[in-house]
Amino acid sequence: MTDNQQHLDLNVDDEPLVCRSVWISDVHLGTRHCRVEELLDFLKMVDCKYLYIVGDLIDGWELRFRWFWRDDYNTLIQKLLRKSRKETKVIYITGNHDEFVEQFIGMRFGSVTVAREVMHIGADGKKYLVIHGHQADGLTHFNHLLEKLGSHLYNWILDFNLYFNRLRRALGFGYWSLAAYLKFKAKSAVKFVTEYEDTLASMARKQDAQGVICGHIHRAEMKTIDGVEYLNCGDWVESCTALVEDFDGKIKLIHFHENDVLRSGRRAGAHDPGHGRQGNGGGRGTQNRRRDPRRELAAARTRLLRVGDEDTRRPATDTGVQI
Repeated sequence: MTDNQQHLDLNVDDEPLVCRSVWISDVHLGTRHCRVEELLDFLKMVDCKYLYIVGDLIDGWELRFRWFWRDDYNTLIQKLLRKSRKETKVIYITGNHDEFVEQFIGMRFGSVTVAREVMHIGADGKKYLVIHGHQADGLTHFNHLLEKLGSHLYNWILDFNLYFNRLRRALGFGYWSLAAYLKFKAKSAVKFVTEYEDTLASMARKQDAQGVICGHIHRAEMKTIDGVEYLNCGDWVESCTALVEDFDGKIKLIHFHENDVLRSGRRAGAHDPGHGRQGNGGGRGTQNRRRDPRRELAAARTRLLRVGDEDTRRPATDTGVQI
């Protein structure tokens, strides 16, 4: 599959998109940088059978430090719930910023299922491990304080980026992302991303999956690593990206109102998260007890939730749960 076949630019004026599955991640409700307006536009255009929220829908770290909640955040939650009532199965994968949701893992609320990780069965029979990805982040496992410090630094960069781009627009220039530039250019960041991708590909291989679908690092990507498809659905803080699967099992990366580091275009009147009361902060984060990741992975392997498995002739040795 060529790069053009894998990537699809989608604009608010395009025709509605009907597909089998959609994956979004890293919305970070509770910060003033989340692109809720664009995500609402995207969800209005998309009709799907399976909708995955691949972690960090709500930023519990920021909300615990300083409360920030706009009315359109409620609109987004209501939109997701309405989709779950219209024959769309919503699968909520927990992340590190919304780890408080883990107390509901394994529970179903109507058509909404909460899980730490699941196995998605594509329309073509391929298996994809769906996981937020912080499990492959060394900071998450070994130094929670450094992880929060990194989150605070990232938010500072986004704050700077906000005012910097206001100046650029005033001078007639398009949007430019400092955070994206650093992630693509800094050697240490590139090394971290490479190790992260390799670790997740290895986790998928151990689950006998042909691919892994994740988020966490806010970098949308589609590539093959040692025979395993690595698919990262990006974020709705900067890139506004998602993954979609058609009814033949082909997965594409959607760029909605694309603004990556290589392109300066941005639609007129795009959502400016700086208009509104201040509410973003780094700080303390949640105080939830950290679990042993090895124990979590072992428990998940014993009974991994399967989603999208429409083949009733599964081998008798497969103990996965089907929804």
